[in-house]
Amino acid sequence: MGEAILCSDGGAASRQVEKQVRYGIGYVWHTARNVAIALLPIALAFLAFAPDKAEASDVEFVGNVGYSYLGNTAVLTANEVANFTSSGFSGTLRLELWAFPAPYTGAAQIGYKLAEYTLGQLIAGFHYSNISSGSIAFAPPPDGTWIFTLFVTEYTAASLDDGYSPDDYVNFTTPVVFGPPTPPPPPPPALTPQVGLWWNPDESGSGYALDYKHGVLVITVYSYLSNGLPQWYIASGPLSGSTFSGALYKTLNGQCISCAYQAPVVNGSDGTVTIVFTSSTSATMYLPGGRVTQIQPEAF
Repeated sequence: MGEAILCSDGGAASRQVEKQVRYGIGYVWHTARNVAIALLPIALAFLAFAPDKAEASDVEFVGNVGYSYLGNTAVLTANEVANFTSSGFSGTLRLELWAFPAPYTGAAQIGYKLAEYTLGQLIAGFHYSNISSGSIAFAPPPDGTWIFTLFVTEYTAASLDDGYSPDDYVNFTTPVVFGPPTPPPPPPPALTPQVGLWWNPDESGSGYALDYKHGVLVITVYSYLSNGLPQWYIASGPLSGSTFSGALYKTLNGQCISCAYQAPVVNGSDGTVTIVFTSSTSATMYLPGGRVTQIQPEAF
């Protein structure tokens, strides 16, 4: 990891019901809720509190929390961790940084523990303030996109996570990517137009010969001039997805049907033709002058 990553969160999303509680020498706002968190037994996933173990204290984050990491080290921070229990003292407390595929909700969820920092025990009504772990070991998760979550956990002799149970947590909303970025999905495959003679069945007497190979479409158009004389055009170019667009070139001074070969001369263009294929056997053709026609292969 070549650059330092910093993130902080006030944790507002995890605090839904508030009450004022006196502790130490000041007042804090904290959530009136019981946290019951579950984890699967993979990658030290949290489990719901075991009823035969010690009960966790009412310990919560107060204010902002944050983290930073660089390579294989991290720093965990919190404004305050407070013990709102009315008497006694907590078990040993830790800050733990975890990575999850989606924001942690308290339900059973696979995750990876990235870093931990021990705070110690906390007497009821007191708090730790201006917490910084300093540089501690950081274990990056597997390649992928992750949501980081900071927990305050407490030793309760639980069956997982070295006997620690979650007291409070804050999700960081910005996803963190490890490893190469996920490549974008491949573009939809280009349509392959049916090669052959196409037409509009309601417009007998004119048509379009289509040839397609190596991503290039060649169209020969046989139509008429305004005076009724026949006119041939040719257009060619790449097929981009399902759309083709090219100039309608015309030629003159070629040989007659019974004459010796004579090279024709390009005589300009009468505009652009655009074809939008809806399938390999149906398309909408946009011609010069604003004319639009539906075309399909001619059945023999």
